[in-house]
Amino acid sequence: MKIIIKYKQLFLFKLFLSLLPYFFISILIMNALGYSYSEIMSISAMTQIVAVIFNFPLGIYAEQRNRKKVLLLNNILSISAFILFLFENFYLAILAAVILGVSEALSSGVMQTFSYEQFLDDKTYREYLEKSNFIQYFAVAVMTIITPAILQFNRFLPIILSIVFIILSTIFLCFIKSGKREEKKQEKVNLSLRILQKELKTSKSLSLFIILGITITTLIMSANSWSSILLKYHHFSLKYLGLILFIFNLCMAIGSRIKWGKISLVLFLPLLSILLFFTKSLFMTIILFSAFRLINGSYNNFFIGEFNKRIKNNRVIFWSIYDTFLSFWFILADLSSGFISQNLTVEFIYLIFGSISLVIFLIYILLSSSLQAKSKVV
Repeated sequence: MKIIIKYKQLFLFKLFLSLLPYFFISILIMNALGYSYSEIMSISAMTQIVAVIFNFPLGIYAEQRNRKKVLLLNNILSISAFILFLFENFYLAILAAVILGVSEALSSGVMQTFSYEQFLDDKTYREYLEKSNFIQYFAVAVMTIITPAILQFNRFLPIILSIVFIILSTIFLCFIKSGKREEKKQEKVNLSLRILQKELKTSKSLSLFIILGITITTLIMSANSWSSILLKYHHFSLKYLGLILFIFNLCMAIGSRIKWGKISLVLFLPLLSILLFFTKSLFMTIILFSAFRLINGSYNNFFIGEFNKRIKNNRVIFWSIYDTFLSFWFILADLSSGFISQNLTVEFIYLIFGSISLVIFLIYILLSSSLQAKSKVV
C-alpha cells in the first residue's frame, strides 16, 4: 500500500466523493423528503438532461482551464445543490438538479484526466488504480449496507453527510500539486468539431475503442441496475438484499486487484449476461452475478488506463465526448429495458444487451485486427 500512502491526498479526495450517501439511495431520500415518485423522476431526469446538454461545451471549457480549479468549482456546485435539497421545496430541488447536472458535465473527463496526470508513467498509474479501487469498492460495499440505516435515523442526515464528505474531499484536493504530465494549455481556444473529427478519423482504433467502451459500460450499468429485480424474479428474499449487494461490491473490490492485460477478456461480460438469461437456479444466478462483478471491477481499471493511454491530445474533451455518448446510450438503455421487462421478462434484458455487446465486441476484434494488418503493411 506504499503507492496509496504516496498519493494519499489524491486517494482521499476521490474516496470521499465516491461515498456520498445521497447517490446510494437518492430515490428513497427524495421520497422521505416528501416528493412523489413522478416528482423524483422529474428531478432525476433534469440532472441527466442538463449533463448531456452541457457535457461537450463544458468539456471544451475545462480543457483550457486548470484541472484543480475546475474540480474545486465542481465541488462548490455540488455543495450548493445539496444545500438546496434541504429546503424540501420542489422548485428548489429542480434547481439543485440543474446545478448537479452542470457539476457532472463540468467534472466529466477532468476527474480521470486529473488523476492520470499525477503519475509519470502508465505502469505506476495502473498500479495505483488497482490498489485504490480495491479499497474504494470495499468502502462502497460497506456504505451500501449502512446508508439505509442513516436515512432511517434522520431524513436529512444522508444529505448532510454528503455535504461533509464533499468538504473533506475539497480539503484534500487543495493539498494536491499540479499534475506531473499535465498537458500545456493553449492561450486561446482553438478547438473545433472539425479538429476533433479529424483526430478521431486519424486514430480509428481510438474511435473503435470508444464504441466498445460505451457498449460494455451500458451492459454493465443495465445488468447491475436490474440485478435486484432478477433476484426477486428467482424468489430471492429482499430482506437479504443488503447482504447480497455487499457481496457483489466485495467481488468488485477483489476484481479490481486482478491485472487485466488482454482485451479478449472483455468477452466474459456479455457471455455471463447471456448465461443469466438461461439459468433458472437462484444459486447459479448469484454465482454468475458475483463473477460478473468480479470482472466488472477488473474491467474498470483496464478501460480507464487503456483509454487514457490511447488519447494523445485533448484528453478532457475526449472523456467528455465519451461521457456524452454514454449518457445518451444510458437513456436509450433505460427506455429499452423498461419496454423489454414490461412486454417480455426481465431475463430478456440480459439476453438482448449481452447479445448486442457480444456482436459489437466481435466486430471490434475484426476491425482492430484489420487496422493492425494495414499498419504493418504500410
